Amino acid sequence: MSIVNHTLPKLHWRFPEAAKFGRVIPKEKLYSHAGVNAQLKQLFVEQVGQIKWVYKLAETTINLAKTEQVGEIEVIQIKLKTNELDQQILAAIDKAIPHLTLFVLLREQQGETTLAYMAAHKQKTVTKTKENTNEKWQQSQYLQSAWLKATSIEANQLPTATHLQGLYEQLLDALLPLYTSSSVAEKTRDNNSDTATNNQACEEKAVRSTKTINEKLADLAEIETVNKQIKQVKTKRDKEKQFNRRREFNDQFKALKQQLANLRNG
Repeated sequence: MSIVNHTLPKLHWRFPEAAKFGRVIPKEKLYSHAGVNAQLKQLFVEQVGQIKWVYKLAETTINLAKTEQVGEIEVIQIKLKTNELDQQILAAIDKAIPHLTLFVLLREQQGETTLAYMAAHKQKTVTKTKENTNEKWQQSQYLQSAWLKATSIEANQLPTATHLQGLYEQLLDALLPLYTSSSVAEKTRDNNSDTATNNQACEEKAVRSTKTINEKLADLAEIETVNKQIKQVKTKRDKEKQFNRRREFNDQFKALKQQLANLRNG
């Protein structure tokens, strides 16, 4: 994710034993279902060790009612050969699996297993005709938690929900980045502590908590766009020699920074 000045959430979930599935997914099956080309196959070979369908969160396994949008949630574990995973791989898996997904990424570093969660918000649109019913999936950008040692943080139970859609939205909400102001981040670096940053991030996230997951994801996309604009304007301003033009760029820079602050404050 290219968004700057944010903190990735620290997450570790404990999934119900009744939802355990434990089936390895052959890469070849994914290739055929997702229409993977030669270049993407090579990424799978280089970056992915094993793909395993570890849990099925469904009405029959965790006793939460399904909805029209959320029939079940698949938890897919991916063991990495590398430190990072190309998101094209996740997109291919999502294309091959016609259900909502939550990815658990595992990697080995200095003899320790570290894990992170990733997911995109997937939504299903259904078009019905006299002849057939067509389903089309749309999804957001991918969200990611921080990488953590599996033994460094206690696993928490899944969020409380009354139906699967509520659970799914809470899982995604937990993956949203926590934003920090530059002043707080600077103070934190000076103090060599993340306490102030985390407190500020939680406060800012709480302000946004009344929004729907779609509204939050729309904000997230806009924040990323504004961040890119800020970088571009800053580069132009710093290279500009003419005073009046430099001042114009600086005014644009300030306006974009204010727009960014407004977006973060909800």
